[in-house]
Amino acid sequence: MMTERTSDVLVIGGGIIGLAIALELKQRGARVRVLSREVSQAASQAAAGMLAPHAEVMGSEAMYTLCRRSLSLYPDWVSKLEGLTGQAVGYWPCGILMTQYRRPDADAIASASTKPVRWLEAETLAQYQPGLSDKLTGAWWLPEDAQVDSRAVMQALRGAVQDQGIDILEGVEVEGLVRHQGAIQSVRSRSGDFQADHYVLATGAWAHQLLPLPVFPRKGQMLSLRVPHGHPQAQPLQHVIYGHNLYLVPRRDRRIIIGATSESVGFTPGNTPSGLNDLLSRAMELCPALADFPLDECWWGFRPATPDNQPILGASACSNLTLATGHYRNGILLAPITAQLVAQAILEQQPDPLLAAFSWQRFHQPSPSSTTAISPQPMQILDAHPQAASTGLRDTPLTIAGRPFNSRLMTGTGKYENFDVMGQSIAASGCEIVTVAVRRVQAQAPGHQGLAEAIDWSKIWMLPNTAGCRDVDEAVRVARLGREMAKLLGQEDNNFVKLEVIPDPQYLLPDPIGTLRAAEKLIKEGFAVLPYINADPLLAKRLEEAGCVTVMPLGSPIGSGQGIRTLANLEIIIETAGVPVVVDAGIGIPSEAAQAMEAGADALLINTAIAKAKNPIAMARAMAMATTAGRLAYLAGRIPIQSHASASSPLAGRITS
Repeated sequence: MMTERTSDVLVIGGGIIGLAIALELKQRGARVRVLSREVSQAASQAAAGMLAPHAEVMGSEAMYTLCRRSLSLYPDWVSKLEGLTGQAVGYWPCGILMTQYRRPDADAIASASTKPVRWLEAETLAQYQPGLSDKLTGAWWLPEDAQVDSRAVMQALRGAVQDQGIDILEGVEVEGLVRHQGAIQSVRSRSGDFQADHYVLATGAWAHQLLPLPVFPRKGQMLSLRVPHGHPQAQPLQHVIYGHNLYLVPRRDRRIIIGATSESVGFTPGNTPSGLNDLLSRAMELCPALADFPLDECWWGFRPATPDNQPILGASACSNLTLATGHYRNGILLAPITAQLVAQAILEQQPDPLLAAFSWQRFHQPSPSSTTAISPQPMQILDAHPQAASTGLRDTPLTIAGRPFNSRLMTGTGKYENFDVMGQSIAASGCEIVTVAVRRVQAQAPGHQGLAEAIDWSKIWMLPNTAGCRDVDEAVRVARLGREMAKLLGQEDNNFVKLEVIPDPQYLLPDPIGTLRAAEKLIKEGFAVLPYINADPLLAKRLEEAGCVTVMPLGSPIGSGQGIRTLANLEIIIETAGVPVVVDAGIGIPSEAAQAMEAGADALLINTAIAKAKNPIAMARAMAMATTAGRLAYLAGRIPIQSHASASSPLAGRITS
């Protein structure tokens, strides 16, 4: 197989990030070549083109800074592309309206006055954008955010790259990176091998296929409407409109882009009726006039997500490989700054200090048996004890469907004496995920009246569950209700569901066949499914292969307090699972919680043992400490079990009479 060496830098990936980097490198004097596999499925082809650092949830100050810096580069970057190609890219600093069905409190409105954001009451909102739902209480106005036509950007960027003499090799599927002595020696593909002095990995959602990076696809479905001829306005929307799990992006060519779903379905292609129906329903609720606009087009693409929804940028473990992937929802926005920072790091050997926050090493952790520190930073999770930071171990967040959580203990809401005890117990546990029985809340069952309002859902992630469902259809229907309930409580992007299919009222054991069938249906509808199952390793693997984001095997029957009776099977599931394993049901005391975590479980869900304890608040704190202790012990690595004694003190050098 022939090896080609015709460039200083080889960029792997022909999406907006790869092309932007290639253009920047070329204009700084480097010889560049780009390998591209399938542009049509890339996130940049499907993106709405919003430039929205103030509207998007950025997750950290470093991410906010990165996005703000890129937004400031956009006017000049756009001018460069249009100057090189003569093609307009649809840059429009139109601002964004983040609509609200609930009025924020006075403190939130007052604190926003120091930022580029302003609260508009409903009457004022109607002046900014007529025709929106009369149920809205107002909107946040973000005047600095903007948009571009992502397809026009890609077309212009591609033209600029080719005009600059940069080779773009299409249809090249890279199979591997050949390494030697800590560097990349060549890139292997079915089309041949390629060599360069330096390499850039910008393969988006496919990055994990080449390197063990935590980058995974999140499918986004989108569609567009067209303003009908004869309408009094060529474009009735003058700003980007954010709604609940929805955005409307007006284009000056009479189109209105509606997006987007966010689905953990691997690389499953295509649009689905349920996905498009969900988008259309929300769009018509937000802007009723859209019901009469003709459909124009629908499409989909794969966003490259990471556990913290922030990109992976900068140096890699290989001396001549730079990473530029994992941009998730912000690839269009971050293209200019990514190109600038990567080119500077490669050609000037002076990486910007901001890159440190986006290093791949933030996801790195030691093997369970390792006691060597891999980072000078204190542990992120194991912080229940004052001495935790001195252990030399560092943990990463529990990540479920791309969403990171610091606590590895989940709790429930049932069986508490009252809401006050429940609230104090949840706080004492330090948990970030609380499961809610959808049917009991919907039916206002005893002990559940007002439950949805009793918890601050801005701080706790709701895990709706299908408790009480006896068959597949019932579980799917209740899951849909749970998703809507989460959205009504402000968690617009919450697609989690704890799936329970339990036909047996006496022993409350889950139906394995029904659980698998229900999971398959819900995954197709875009749910992140967390299935409650018997400790069956084969079923756990089938559910993982179907697309479930965790498996939740029982330790013993629900509410029994019998402890871990399924340890041998749990250990097999933990060893073979590629998704988080959450031990659910049966734990009665903290030592049993620690036992499950010591075995390698990723998390625990505990309800009855806390709620029915003599002092639930104290028990919640004890369970939290046990969960942390068990996790720390697992990472520290236990000593081998031996059949004979081994003295703690050596005999050599002892004093004899």
